[in-house]
Amino acid sequence: MNAVVCVLGCRPGSAALARRARVARDVFVARGARWVMACGGGSFAGRVEADELARMLEDGGVPADAILRERASRDTYENATEAARLLAERDLGDVVVVTCSWHLPRATTLFERAGLRVTGAVGAPPPGPTLLARAWWSARERVSLWKDSLR
Repeated sequence: MNAVVCVLGCRPGSAALARRARVARDVFVARGARWVMACGGGSFAGRVEADELARMLEDGGVPADAILRERASRDTYENATEAARLLAERDLGDVVVVTCSWHLPRATTLFERAGLRVTGAVGAPPPGPTLLARAWWSARERVSLWKDSLR
């Protein structure tokens, strides 16, 4: 597989970040990928999203030399644009996007808009989301996609 597995970050120490890292590792192995990119430049209590993802990926068996880090982004839009910039430097453009399942449609759209070819998308499902949580995520993603379109 030539596609890079791009896993999107979120708050270090969160269950969501751990789920995303596990899914990214599984996709990396199952698809025989050469690279996995840990995305996210947000820093929480001195811990950067991409660095935490890279650590979890390594702990899960992904070789350190197969992990690329995108440490400049602060949101999903920037995850996509910064990943596209870094991958262009390596002449890579095919990606498999990994994030939470509720976030996947918008993330995939933004990665495509950034000029990347999304050859797969895998969502890490939250454990037993309530109807209220699902409604919140849906509304949040619609508003965020609208805001992203204005950039």
